[in-house]
Amino acid sequence: MPDVPEFLGRWNAPGAPRRAARLRTSADGNINTVGLPGIHEADDVDPAHPQWRAAIEEGVWPLVDALTTGDWRLATYDSCQGHAYDSASLTPGWRRVGVLPRTRDEFARAGAALCRSVRAAAPDVPAPVRITLSTCDLTCGRTGRTYPVLDLGLEPSPGAGADAYFATVDAATAVLTARLLGRRPVADEPCGCAGGERGPVSDPRRQ
Repeated sequence: MPDVPEFLGRWNAPGAPRRAARLRTSADGNINTVGLPGIHEADDVDPAHPQWRAAIEEGVWPLVDALTTGDWRLATYDSCQGHAYDSASLTPGWRRVGVLPRTRDEFARAGAALCRSVRAAAPDVPAPVRITLSTCDLTCGRTGRTYPVLDLGLEPSPGAGADAYFATVDAATAVLTARLLGRRPVADEPCGCAGGERGPVSDPRRQ
């Protein structure tokens, strides 16, 4: 990300001025600065930005909305609804949301609460889809500093084809969204995961 502190500063200052975002939509539903499929640059927006809703792809909107409002109110730095693509030269993309915690404490609370939500959703998620939760580091282009982030994904289950995945990913999204709306990040409530707070979490049905 070009400037992580500036991005988080805007999330915490709804009255601050915002630059217009460059939004183009591809024939496959990708929303980015150029309106092309594949991985391309996208302008960073936040809930106070007038183009916030227009910048979020339709299929992933329920998850983004749940995570950025209500009791969660997390900052998301990335999202994608997933794209099947008609061209054989493009690899299908899967549904995901990236969360950028503001503090170390928020990272721990959000990570544990997301882990609990994933585990609660897993038994009701359609078989072709599995929910994953993992961590990685986001690098600030201006300072070179890295920030720990949480990546929530809906991916094909082992052995499931893309057609089965895309036929059921909306139903899986609805299940996970309902579990998110029924929970909130709570201090000192561990997730019970044996992997530790920075360890990746996968669908409990396949552990």
